[in-house]
Amino acid sequence: MRFFDSLPREVFEAARVDGAGNFQLFASIVLPMSRPIIGVVSVFAVIASWKDFLWPLLVLPKPEIQPLSVRLPAIAGTTDLGVLMAALAIATLIPVALFLVFQNLFLNSNSLSGAVKG
Repeated sequence: MRFFDSLPREVFEAARVDGAGNFQLFASIVLPMSRPIIGVVSVFAVIASWKDFLWPLLVLPKPEIQPLSVRLPAIAGTTDLGVLMAALAIATLIPVALFLVFQNLFLNSNSLSGAVKG
């Protein structure tokens, strides 16, 4: 909410003067300016569901269908430390790969700088 409140009002007023309607204002101005925050929220949502632990533990009693976030702590006591560390490294590959794919959305958050002069 704070991000959307910080969008410059002058850009919206200029679009209104140029004859932009509500949908065009949203599609042409708000969405392109909010790509960084949408990307960050999307990655947070993916990582939160990726790390979800309690629900799969409760509803998936078979170890064959449990996700990595549930199985890795369960096998920690019976598995060699090297194998466990390799499994943890593999489990972190998906969030890291997601960040690398979408890093332009996160690092180019200064897209608002050219919107308003002065």
